[in-house]
Amino acid sequence: MKHVEILPPHPLRADYIRHLPSGSAEDLFQRRLEPQNFNGQYLGDLVKLLEQALAQDPQDGRSAYMLAFCLLQNSADEAAVYRANALLDRAAADETIARAGETERLRVLTSSIICRMERPVPGVRPVAYRVNWSINNRCPMACRGCYNPFAADQISAETAFEIIDQLVAHGTTDVVVSGGDPLLWPPIFDVVDRMRAAGLRVALDTTGYTLDAVKVGRLKRALDSIRLPLDGSTPEVQRAFRRSNDPDLVSRFQRSLRLCDDAGFHAVRVHTVVSKQNVDDLPAIAEKIFSHESVKQWVLFQWWGRRSARHLVEEMAISQEEVLQAVTALKAGCPDKEIHFAAAEERELVNFFIQSSGQVVTMASGHAEEFIVGMLPTSDLADVIASPILDFSAIHRGLPVSVPQG
Repeated sequence: MKHVEILPPHPLRADYIRHLPSGSAEDLFQRRLEPQNFNGQYLGDLVKLLEQALAQDPQDGRSAYMLAFCLLQNSADEAAVYRANALLDRAAADETIARAGETERLRVLTSSIICRMERPVPGVRPVAYRVNWSINNRCPMACRGCYNPFAADQISAETAFEIIDQLVAHGTTDVVVSGGDPLLWPPIFDVVDRMRAAGLRVALDTTGYTLDAVKVGRLKRALDSIRLPLDGSTPEVQRAFRRSNDPDLVSRFQRSLRLCDDAGFHAVRVHTVVSKQNVDDLPAIAEKIFSHESVKQWVLFQWWGRRSARHLVEEMAISQEEVLQAVTALKAGCPDKEIHFAAAEERELVNFFIQSSGQVVTMASGHAEEFIVGMLPTSDLADVIASPILDFSAIHRGLPVSVPQG
């Protein structure tokens, strides 16, 4: 069956305000995360428009809030962070804005950024030892609640080589290559080989949809680990989260695991996104996963509805406590297996995330909280690293790229 390669038109939000005049500041603001818009040029033009609106009405709390958000999202320096904080104070003084609670979350986040600026954590160096590189902006899946900040543009292999050189010179040691699905990008094998030759530890995060024996054999030589998904033991449960036009993704995903088994590629980490729809299915998923010798780690991620409309959150969201209870039971039942849990709150600002365009972003947990911190390779990596938005205490957390062997 032919797979689908799409640039998901994020964010497809049911709560867009449809009646806003096209081209108005409000409409441009709500559309700023769409792949073709989330870039420095668009945000810069929006900042100018909002500056004009605020100059005309200095008491306009809504314009102050939108301007603060855009300043933080567009390669903010320390001056921009302080200005945004002052604008949020002004916005909070607007009773209409205050009642809606729109400023509260962003004020908390901005205060934490200022705290890091003024009181850096001792011993935490501003080095992106591990980066997540969404190197391809096409995907064969349409996951419900996908929060990947896809970019509209796609770099060339030559540009990727330049970025690799910058990362190595900077001190990066680990790279997680993701997408979309990186295996849908024709230069991916040359790029991974270049990373390996440069001394980087490399993991590849793929749907596994297009894996075959030849690809697995080549990847085995170049990768420290490969990450594959399984979110249900049956097609019905799987489809509750990860969707395509393939009626049986479970068989497709298990075929990928068998390919790794057959190749002796014993460096697989399986990812499962846990929601209301599959939490009761976890023991059956565990049975399928651990029937494969190639699987060395299983990581369960709490479903994260940071880009999702309210109705989808109600359908999918699950509490940290409920997932933790399920994971505890799984560990008790599989004491010899390596099982990890990634709570949504622990993923706040954990990514130094290079998009397929070369743009670098990081993500917080609230709605629309995606922040551009630079553009590679046109910006010097040292300037990108200097962004006050980046939280290196968070970035340095997480599992190593390599998985246990033996």
